[in-house]
Amino acid sequence: MAQIEMGQVIAIASLALALVTVALTARRDRSAERERQARRVAEQQVMTDKLDTIQDMSRETRDTVREMNRRLGEHGKELARLDARIQDHDRRLDVIEGRLGGRD
Repeated sequence: MAQIEMGQVIAIASLALALVTVALTARRDRSAERERQARRVAEQQVMTDKLDTIQDMSRETRDTVREMNRRLGEHGKELARLDARIQDHDRRLDVIEGRLGGRD
């Protein structure tokens, strides 16, 4: 059986240390990647929640504007109806004033 020299022992120890270092570095990198991925997912969730809130507010604003437009149309019709009644009353008053003015 051949004796192992000190240089060989150092080489084997160095190789073992290098393998352990590579394994630990790979493990740390996987762990760091999982943490980055978890942060990315959390950031995306926050962004999704914000976008949902904005979308809800946009829908509410759209519905409010539609309701206001509907009411504005109704008010416009009511104003036109009232304007026609006022004009009718003005004509009647003119007729009445004309009759009364003819008596003097």
